[in-house]
Amino acid sequence: MKKIISLLAILASIAAVGISFTGCGDSDSSSSSSSKADSSSSQAESSEESKEEEQKEEEPAAEGLVGTWEYEGGGYAYTFNADGTGQYDVGSGTPMKFTYTEDGSKLSILYDGSTAPFETTYSIDGDKLNVKDSLDKDTIYIRK
Repeated sequence: MKKIISLLAILASIAAVGISFTGCGDSDSSSSSSSKADSSSSQAESSEESKEEEQKEEEPAAEGLVGTWEYEGGGYAYTFNADGTGQYDVGSGTPMKFTYTEDGSKLSILYDGSTAPFETTYSIDGDKLNVKDSLDKDTIYIRK
């Protein structure tokens, strides 16, 4: 009886393998090549998405934030560079250099020589940059 059960189990395994290979046949070469093209296209898209994600991780700045923004009342300005560096120009003296990162509407600025970043939120509407100052008040800057 054990031999019969073993033989049936082996036959069932062989049948399962045979059926699975039947699904992999090349009966329609055009659908096969179309499937291969779709697969290649998907792999290319996946590769491009991976590259874009890597670039986003490497680029600390939002494209919209890059540039020089002057306080609407005049006198001082922020310059944000695409490489995550910038400077704050108070109009007199040496501009204060900094590095920055942004995540959505959150902005973190670390001035050279400082150990704690200035963390705030911002929004851009056309050529107007609205930044919350250290007292949580709106401060408007105009793109130069």
